[in-house]
Amino acid sequence: MVKGLVKLCFFACFAPSVAFSSVVEWEFPREGGCHEGLAFADGVTGVLVWGGGDTVKLTVGRGDLWDHRGGYKWMESQSYSNIVSLVQAGAKEELYALFKKETPTDEPRNPCMLPLGRVVVKIIGGTLTSGTLDTKNGLGSLEFTVNGETKCAEIAMSKASRAFAMRFPKGVDFTVDVLPSIEMPKVKEVLEPRKFKPVEWFSGQDSSFGGFNWSLPADRSVSLAWKRRGSDLFIGTSRGGEKVVLPNAFDAVREGSVAHWNRFWAEGAKVTVPDPIIQRMFDYGMYRFGAMTDPDGIPAGLQGAWLEDDKLVPWNGDYHFNINVQECYSPAYRGGHFGNLMPLFRMVLSWRDILKDNARKFAGVDGYVLPHSVDDRGVCIGGFWTGTIDHASTAWIASMMYRYVRYSGDVEFLRAGAYDFMKGAMRVYRAMMEECEGKLSIPVGPSPEWGDKDVQKAVGRDPSFQLAAAHRLARDLIDAAKRLGEAPDPMWLDVEKRLPPYTADHSGIMLFKGQRFVESHRHHSHMAGLYPFDTIDFSDPKTLRTVEMTYRNWTRMGMGLWSGWCVTWASILHTHIGNAPAAVFMLHAWDTFFTNPGYGSRHDVYNQGLSIMRRGTNSGRFTVAGDAPGEEIMQMDGMCASVTAIMELMVHDVNGSPKFFSGCPAMWKEVSFENIRLSDGRKASGTRKRGKITVTFSDDRIR
Repeated sequence: MVKGLVKLCFFACFAPSVAFSSVVEWEFPREGGCHEGLAFADGVTGVLVWGGGDTVKLTVGRGDLWDHRGGYKWMESQSYSNIVSLVQAGAKEELYALFKKETPTDEPRNPCMLPLGRVVVKIIGGTLTSGTLDTKNGLGSLEFTVNGETKCAEIAMSKASRAFAMRFPKGVDFTVDVLPSIEMPKVKEVLEPRKFKPVEWFSGQDSSFGGFNWSLPADRSVSLAWKRRGSDLFIGTSRGGEKVVLPNAFDAVREGSVAHWNRFWAEGAKVTVPDPIIQRMFDYGMYRFGAMTDPDGIPAGLQGAWLEDDKLVPWNGDYHFNINVQECYSPAYRGGHFGNLMPLFRMVLSWRDILKDNARKFAGVDGYVLPHSVDDRGVCIGGFWTGTIDHASTAWIASMMYRYVRYSGDVEFLRAGAYDFMKGAMRVYRAMMEECEGKLSIPVGPSPEWGDKDVQKAVGRDPSFQLAAAHRLARDLIDAAKRLGEAPDPMWLDVEKRLPPYTADHSGIMLFKGQRFVESHRHHSHMAGLYPFDTIDFSDPKTLRTVEMTYRNWTRMGMGLWSGWCVTWASILHTHIGNAPAAVFMLHAWDTFFTNPGYGSRHDVYNQGLSIMRRGTNSGRFTVAGDAPGEEIMQMDGMCASVTAIMELMVHDVNGSPKFFSGCPAMWKEVSFENIRLSDGRKASGTRKRGKITVTFSDDRIR
């Protein structure tokens, strides 16, 4: 298959409904792993369609399937003052001891998302040849041959029915089997010692219905069921022993999919570019964002509902708040899909009692502290102490909440919970600060994932990432007070006035005092004042020079230790710097090096030569692409951030003011966008044709 192939014609099996969209193609067999398959989801259940020969493999997962045992509670000894003292004393062992935990041998150390299972469909006499997915209506197809004749099976998934469905041509026979994940060798090896039991099977008398119920050690059970009705196959899931309700007609699922996706695209942003790979990245990426972050769905973690069926999900499938969740949800803003943010915000705000207890123990104030890695109940997933104390995770989520208010105009959400969360986050930041030569200073803080666990390298005074996050929070609070008709807290004004905007020397912006940016690194956190926080004043000549040196030094260090999600972040940084060719190059680089042959979004490189961010069996084998079977690490952050990066090419803010088409290279003679949202809540649509820019505006903010 030619990677990036996009079919800009009508879908063979279905009538078109929105002219702008693309049909994405896959060649089969697709046997490299489930993440090479076609992706479907309804915000709760995810299905990946892959396989080869006569076998269609349907990997089924749920976004709420957790083993909630384990995790770390914040301890009184983990106070910020105690941590600062131990860091300044270089007391490495004592510091590590604060974050250690004894775990029973038959329980997990941390909460972990669980794989569910696989439905295997064998087409009698068939050979799979290709697949397509229409991003405008969510409809898919699988082509196969039977006795030399080409056939087409239709695929649909509907939010309304919460069901996945396939329709095979009349006269084509198939069988259905189910493989629970607990019976997969790698899963069984890990879960059996943790008190997991086999599934309980159920089936219909005529072999047209079947599935299983899986009782979990400490959580609600989960069920997976299938039903065959003539040439139609339906698959669904449920929790807590509830019966899986499956539809009776494929047409109902199909119509539900078309209606849902027509609404999604009608209300959201669209772009048209003369680059078919970038166009496919946007269309398919925005589709997958919408599929995994439905307004009525489960908040999406690193992989959404697309969990592997044959192994445990990497990094527990957690909510990772130092970049990954933020990237996963970033298309909602300029894309105009504000409702898709609400499950995330409701979940975080439901944790306030836990986060308040964290703040009391950490900073001794009435506030909120959100560790960088948690499960869906806000329980800390521990083992990485610098992430646990990374308060920018809290500030960044607060910033996301206020950004939603600015884009949507939803002041009631601000009043009902976001304002309180923002204020609580700032009280913790201020408690961490001390007076230093007439300025405010953060004596100890991390720059995300820098220095691993090394006390002398991982943390320091005035990390630029923390400073930028604190300034973003202070500015948002000041503006929020005005929206609510209140006077801003003098403390916020003081933080904005006396806290340095970043830490720097002649090399540019530093990680923190005493730590220059000296190596390729996946987290561009020292540049967060450029993006996402937009706190750096470009009008100041001295600041501009510092940014120029930062950019030069960052470029010199290169991409050798980059992961997938940071490449799309880099594209946005290039756009904000004004380097359009580099911004588009980064998007192509992500697609080439960090996606698999089925467009799956990866953490590690697939093709070597750009980065050495690769692990597992094939990590040192330069002639081999991809991973050994079962070793792929998929994360949706890179794909979602690519969608955001493409919209940033069209519209981005510098010091709060929108810039249009600054990220679009001159070679793009004609480019356009529709319904991209601005930070003041307006919609913008624009074209650039041979250098001439036309932009129109409308306003439909929530009132």
